[in-house]
Amino acid sequence: MAFGREILGDVVEASRLEWLVTNGIGGFASSSITGMNTRRYHGVLVASMRPPVERLNLVSRLEESLLVEGNEIQLSTNRYAKLLYPAGYRHLELFERDPFPTWTWQIEDILIKKSLFMIHGKNATVVQYKVSAPARRVIELRVRPHFLFRDFHGNVYENPGFINNTEIADNGLSFQPFANAPTIYMKWDHGEFRCDGYWYRDIFLQEESHRGLNAAEDDYSNGSLHISDAASCRNISIVFSDSPVLPFNVLEARKQEEQRLSGIAGGLGTEDPLIRRLLLAADQFIVGRHSTHGKSIIAGYPWFSDWGRDSLISLPGLTLVTGRFDDARSILRTFAATTRNGLVPNCFADRGSDALYNSVDASLWFFFAVYKYIEYTDDYAFVYEHLFQAMKEIIEAYQNGTHFSIRMDPDDGLISAGEAGIQLTWMDAKVDDWVVTPREGKAVEINALWYNALKIYEMLLDMFVSGHSSGGLIPGESQEGRIFPNGTDLRGISRETALLARKVRASFRRAFWNNEGGYLADVIRPDSSTDAAFRPNQVFAVYLPFSLIDPPHEKSVIEAVFRKLYTSMGLRSLAPMDDSYIGLYEGDRLHRDEAYHQGTVWSYLIGPFITAYLKVNHGSMDAHIRAAEMVEALRAHLEGEACIGSVSEVFDGEPPHRSGGCVAQAWSVAELLRCYVEDIKGQRPTFIL
Repeated sequence: MAFGREILGDVVEASRLEWLVTNGIGGFASSSITGMNTRRYHGVLVASMRPPVERLNLVSRLEESLLVEGNEIQLSTNRYAKLLYPAGYRHLELFERDPFPTWTWQIEDILIKKSLFMIHGKNATVVQYKVSAPARRVIELRVRPHFLFRDFHGNVYENPGFINNTEIADNGLSFQPFANAPTIYMKWDHGEFRCDGYWYRDIFLQEESHRGLNAAEDDYSNGSLHISDAASCRNISIVFSDSPVLPFNVLEARKQEEQRLSGIAGGLGTEDPLIRRLLLAADQFIVGRHSTHGKSIIAGYPWFSDWGRDSLISLPGLTLVTGRFDDARSILRTFAATTRNGLVPNCFADRGSDALYNSVDASLWFFFAVYKYIEYTDDYAFVYEHLFQAMKEIIEAYQNGTHFSIRMDPDDGLISAGEAGIQLTWMDAKVDDWVVTPREGKAVEINALWYNALKIYEMLLDMFVSGHSSGGLIPGESQEGRIFPNGTDLRGISRETALLARKVRASFRRAFWNNEGGYLADVIRPDSSTDAAFRPNQVFAVYLPFSLIDPPHEKSVIEAVFRKLYTSMGLRSLAPMDDSYIGLYEGDRLHRDEAYHQGTVWSYLIGPFITAYLKVNHGSMDAHIRAAEMVEALRAHLEGEACIGSVSEVFDGEPPHRSGGCVAQAWSVAELLRCYVEDIKGQRPTFIL
């Protein structure tokens, strides 16, 4: 993926294209392809201080200039409140994304390449410059780092408390501007760092302005690196880190990261460019979580942390399709270990150690993720040893009732959830006390997930009773003593679960089926009235492995969704004919949250929709051809829009479906990858249950 002068020469358009590099522990580097920061989240080093959260924007940007025989030429680009300066994009010849973000400037007969990568597992960014110039040219490269030392959600302004206490020794420096700030370390292999101290005021962040947020910021520079023999050095490396930079071979570190990325791209042994690109995108979301000593999934860059719902929906695409089974096991254990009162965490807080549990569906998606894990691995032993206790607690909690009025209605077996002012489903937008999309009661996808959880639980109980799986002996006696009290009638529990599942299926059809419209209602409210808003949530009743409605009704649902909600970028969250429909996702927080689930397109829904579409059309050749066409717009988006090489969170409901939200979203990438590999390419799991 490369962009030349026709794009780079238009600073407005080029600044809308972004790049992202991650380090596997929640930290990242990101900016626009011109190098001009347009978000508060953009930076050369955004470090995760408590992986994968508590992220601080330490190094915001680098300003480079080239001194050619006394004439200084600016290479970087920045926008201030009243002017664009410097305007180095005018000299940019090329931006390339792979394997690392790389910029090429042409100055007379001098060519300069800059590339950037992160050390995997560390808060460390390496920036390299390669200078190609005739030996006779007298040139000097200058690199000025700018610092913020702030939470990545915030803004910083000129602060007299900042102290330029830079300490320089052995081609390196350390800088801690105030007492409770982390220390930033910088190391270089050529040049001399000359200290000065300046605040750069009124930087303008255009994307924050578009989001209705504070778009002004100041940053601080403590000096600049001067490489006076740049023409003879040829290759120059600079490392920024939150820990002392010990001597290491930068070229070897670069080679290792290139090999790691190459191995990921080739992980499925295919030359299909879409799969290879999606495999690289998927890798960026899998992170280490120090609090559980395991793996987790960042829901989206640049601002989300790891969310239970997003992680469990994403897990099949990010870890199972990709063959990363160790990561899948670790992620499942992370969420099993943090389940409380039958609830899987909705999200882990950016700051502090508390997890939030305000979700009704995350716990139910846990069952689906386990089911998919077994499909790919046949590893029942792991499930019983590490996951089954959490699954048992979830089933019992939902039957007996848990927080937020989540409980099974004993009359019909359906799950009801929610209290006034609390959002528990994925349609969770709330502005202060205003609940934008109230779904209190019995939601359609929650009860589809509940039915599937019961069926999966029944399946596991039956395997538990038999003590065997196709993979070998399940540790029965010791497990039985640990999970169930001695003497428990496991066959009786299995039969009761089966009877309850049948009750739920019958109740679901009576409660949700709209015979006149040929689709499923979205919510049965606490007063037993029906919210018949036409939303995509009904797709899950067809997508999930255990069906709740008959095949003709499934086909009717998918045909109706195709007509009313489908776009080339995913499914709308509300049908356009609804009076509450909002077709543009834009403006300040109030207007964006108002539109978030009221018509905005969600790209992750393309995965469940394609799977369900092929199911109701019996996998016909025509259906496969149509399904393959459905991903082409997202392929183009992946290669040339928003964050290059990833998939955005949302899009406008109205054409041309401009992207919005997070520029790189885990479940958007995961579901595109899963449905493309499983459904369109036909590479289904080995162990079909």
